[in-house]
Amino acid sequence: MLWQRKSIPVVSRSAPAPLTRGHLNDLTTGLGQQMFFWGRDVLTEGNLLLKHGFEKHRSEGLQGTSCYCKPWEDGVIELHGACAGWYPCESGKCGFLFIRNAKRCYVHHRTAPVIPGEYDFKEFDNSNIADLTRTSRIFTAWLAEYEAWIAKQMGRAYREECHAMFCKLPTSKPWLPPESARHWISTFATGSAALPRSRAFIEPKR
Repeated sequence: MLWQRKSIPVVSRSAPAPLTRGHLNDLTTGLGQQMFFWGRDVLTEGNLLLKHGFEKHRSEGLQGTSCYCKPWEDGVIELHGACAGWYPCESGKCGFLFIRNAKRCYVHHRTAPVIPGEYDFKEFDNSNIADLTRTSRIFTAWLAEYEAWIAKQMGRAYREECHAMFCKLPTSKPWLPPESARHWISTFATGSAALPRSRAFIEPKR
């Protein structure tokens, strides 16, 4: 498979500070917004995901969007319009999965990415906060790096435009504006014990 062609050294980490269910709910809402951003990135500057080093391949499940994969921490990040996750190369290790329609994040033990839209929910676990904490931080460490690259590559106004477009969609659920979102995701990924809920980053309406 494409994602098996490359590997990247594991980055060691000390035990992360545990998250609450509320933090994970914040992340889930944020990833729903992020899905729209990735969709815009595919259409911009000849496909920003490809420029960032992703490989594109055809979806074996839901059609309409392709799958994009990239090595990350002895595993692979795979993105699709319906789901996004991190899959470890080593069998038995926990991975991370966000399913858009389910509006939920899960732990899994797969080494091969799921087929978008074809989910065996018996393979996924949403109850183990410790495993969700660890695996979600592997995924968000990549996301924080990616969003920093987007800001440098495109300028900060680009994400502001994406966010404004998302807010105008009738069924959207806007999360934090891009600058606040980058800050929250970066803090989430580092394992800080002082991570606030995302609502602390929302400026009160005047």
